[in-house]
Amino acid sequence: MPIGCYGGETFGMSEARCKPIQMEIDKAIRMVANVGKSAAMERIRDELGISSVFMRTSTARERAYHKWPTSKTWIADLIKAPMKAWMATWVTGSARWIKKFCSQDPNSQTIITIVDQKRRNNRSVIHWWTVEWKIGKKGNWVDLQAMYPDLNLGLKDIGKM
Repeated sequence: MPIGCYGGETFGMSEARCKPIQMEIDKAIRMVANVGKSAAMERIRDELGISSVFMRTSTARERAYHKWPTSKTWIADLIKAPMKAWMATWVTGSARWIKKFCSQDPNSQTIITIVDQKRRNNRSVIHWWTVEWKIGKKGNWVDLQAMYPDLNLGLKDIGKM
């Protein structure tokens, strides 16, 4: 994951740009979790505590946008005084994304609201089943496979739902 997110400050905030990297990481997760292509990767990533490449790079870009103006390089000048251009630049795109998807909580911590938006728009049956039964991240079937190897095949079927 760290290698896939290297330089995420420059290309983050676009799920389309992150998708090829995310697909390779998902292949590795599938291999480790021993599940097929029909497995719900969002759920498996949640259970393993792995965030998506999109969220990691978006967070890195948002952090860079706020941190780099204090540096003594040319990027600080670009952020402080963005140039007018016909097309979107890194600075204008970052500012627009932060304005749209980031907010501050009372402790002045940045909250990325796109996480809540993705959770609200998740229409998978498994997601709504876990919400209805108030399971959340408790149903870790990967750990159950290690604890009960004789039920391994049945647990894999549950993981593929």
